[in-house]
Parts: sequence; C-alpha cells; structure tokens
Amino acid sequence: MFARSMTPDPLSQRRIATALAGQPIGHDVQVFDELASTSDHVKDLGLAGFPHGLVVFAEQQTQGRGRRDNRWQSEPYEDLMLSILLRPTIPLEFWPRLTGIAALALCRTIESTTPLKPLIKWPNDVFVDGKKVAGILAETFTSNQGPFMVLGIGLNINRSSFPEELTPIATSLRLSLGPSQPQPRERIAITLLKQLNQLTPFWQDSHEVIIQGIRERSLLIGRAIRAKLDDHEISGQAIALNDEGHLIVAPASGPTFTLTSAEQVRWS
Repeated sequence: MFARSMTPDPLSQRRIATALAGQPIGHDVQVFDELASTSDHVKDLGLAGFPHGLVVFAEQQTQGRGRRDNRWQSEPYEDLMLSILLRPTIPLEFWPRLTGIAALALCRTIESTTPLKPLIKWPNDVFVDGKKVAGILAETFTSNQGPFMVLGIGLNINRSSFPEELTPIATSLRLSLGPSQPQPRERIAITLLKQLNQLTPFWQDSHEVIIQGIRERSLLIGRAIRAKLDDHEISGQAIALNDEGHLIVAPASGPTFTLTSAEQVRWS
C-alpha cells in the first residue's frame, strides 16, 4: 500500500487556462477547493448563460455523482473531478456521441502520459487492468439561450486505496503503475482538455474516426455480457459497435439486437 502524500498538489487555474488559451474548451477555467458537485455547478452556470468551453475543477466534491446517481468520492488533491459546459452547434441527434468522444479522450490521455493500456467499457467507463479508473456523465439541459450539455468526468489518479467494497473493481493510475511517485495531475488535466479539443471537431462529420478509436479500445467486444435495462435484464455476446457507438449483442438464440444505453453492464 502506498503512503498517502502529505503535501497538497493543487491545480493552478492560471496555468491550465494559459495552456488552453485560444482553444474552444478550457479557455475559461475555474478551480475550487470544494464543491458539492462540479456538474451541478456548471449546470447553474449554463442556465445563467455562461459560454461554451468553460471548465470547472473541484479538489474535493461532497456530492459528486455518476450515472444512476452513484456517488463519486475522492480525497482532496488526489484525482481529477471536472465538468465542462458545452453549447454544440450541431443537430441534437448527434449530441449523444459526446460520451464516446470523452471516453476516447480519456484513453488517449492515459496512453500519452503513462505506459498503461486503458479500455472503454461501454457505455461510459474507462478501465485499466480490469478495474474502473474513470467515469463519464453527459447531461443535456434547456435554458433561455437554448439547450446545452454538461460533461462530467472523474479520473482516479493518485488514490492509494479504496473502500473494501470497491477494491476489487476500482483503481487509480498510481495504483496500476506501482511506483510511489504520484502522477502529475495538472499535466494530465491539460492533456485531457487538449484531447477533447482535438476530438470534438469529429463530433458530427468524420465521426467514424471516433468510432474506430473506440472499437480499438473496447473492453466488451467478444465477451459474454449481461445488461440491465429498466426492469429487465438481457444477455448475449457483445459482437460489435455500430457507427453511432451502440453495442450490438448476439443472444444465445434469436436475432442480434442493438443497445443504445443500459443501466448496468457486466461481462465474463
């Protein structure tokens, strides 16, 4: 077990914004010591009319959440918890693609800053060594200025331990790498925002570039899966991702079917 670092490693709002100067995402950055939820804060800013590309980081969240209102917890100055305000100018039908874009950006960030080989667990998680290292939550809201999106991301970077019930299923970059030297959170944050700026131009046109990157890093394709859908569960083999990033599943009998979303997905 690694010793927890006693020296705070705060993110610098100035350095992050300077590194992203002139970019659509990250030109405006806010860093808070503590927030209840970065996504709730960004939602409020979106309703108030703040522009596209604002990024909010919190060193600690007291009510961070993921899909199905799962709690996302972290110790101060250890991980990355951020939310981004987006006002896409593309048709609404393409907005759900954002989750895949964010997952690919996370993978490319981890690949470029560590020797790790991350995989995407459809629909919204990133795994390393068979354990979850990052989660994504994309939400759409309506305001007087029109609809907007809030992209929430949690990436475990320097956590040295997890609660007993999470130890078998969760990890951090530091735990997976093994060395006692903490990973550079700020450099990883800047890299992630740069990756998002590189990938979002493919949101509507040439989206096959995104899908190909996701396919190459899929955790589920070729595996037997069970997925919870509302009040029932389905099972079969995940055989492919279609051009929208939806999961194509072949059951033990009968025709294949396409999952556009799922509450919970398990695999073997």
